[in-house]
Amino acid sequence: MRRREFIVGLGAAAWPIVARAAANTGDYSGAGMKRSITALAAHNNALWCDAVCRAHGRPGEFHDTLWLTRLGAPRFYPDAVTIAGVEAAPAQMEAIAALVGSARQREWFVKDSFQSLDLDSLGFEPVFDAEWVALSGPPPDVDPSEYRLTRVTSKAGLIAWEQSWAGEEVNAAAISEPRIFMPGLLVDPNVVFVSIQRDNGIVGGGILNRAAEVVGLSNLFGPSIDMVYRRLAVMAPEIFPGLPLVGYEHGVELAAAHHAGFKTVGSLRVWRRGAEAL
Repeated sequence: MRRREFIVGLGAAAWPIVARAAANTGDYSGAGMKRSITALAAHNNALWCDAVCRAHGRPGEFHDTLWLTRLGAPRFYPDAVTIAGVEAAPAQMEAIAALVGSARQREWFVKDSFQSLDLDSLGFEPVFDAEWVALSGPPPDVDPSEYRLTRVTSKAGLIAWEQSWAGEEVNAAAISEPRIFMPGLLVDPNVVFVSIQRDNGIVGGGILNRAAEVVGLSNLFGPSIDMVYRRLAVMAPEIFPGLPLVGYEHGVELAAAHHAGFKTVGSLRVWRRGAEAL
């Protein structure tokens, strides 16, 4: 089973905003200009986090150098995502300090998309490091098999998908609370929940989201993550043609991404700050 969008290991709609990429690691030419594929991946991820929060009625805010939500993110999702590199660190540190200062009696999580922040000074601890990955060439070869890839389009289908993603028995009468993925995401044409099935039901899946001139892959799961990565990499350009695929991974999932042809294009770090006692 793959990690969630990010693991809280210590306690664990069109897209309206155009990417303002600012880092300079690995150029990608698109829309008539050169942009960092790492910055596009980070912005795509911030937009995805915002979509998840909005589906819960907790919209975030986009600033020049980061996205943040003051209303509390759903489980496994960060309260802030940086979208610019080391040159923006002072402004990001100031914004994060103000955010944390507004409610010290709860946990806070920050996705440092360029691994350029020193958040120890604000009381944060690293949760994990990961690598941004991108695939801009042809998708990998896959052998014909008994697997079927389908788009999730119904509320019942989304419940079954989320239960499989969470490692639970699929049972619509026993919905886990609170849910992470709300039905409102199904009506967004830029978001696709993919279910990989065999005769005995769901055996894997993931999420595709088109934003910031790329397609993000996230929340992949299944007993063979290599298989999941390869099949989603083939399906993604059929749904969203002509765009690079991006995501972030670590551990065995990173190896699976590399086996599917993805290349590492940057590093990130997720930070956690514990709640202060009253």
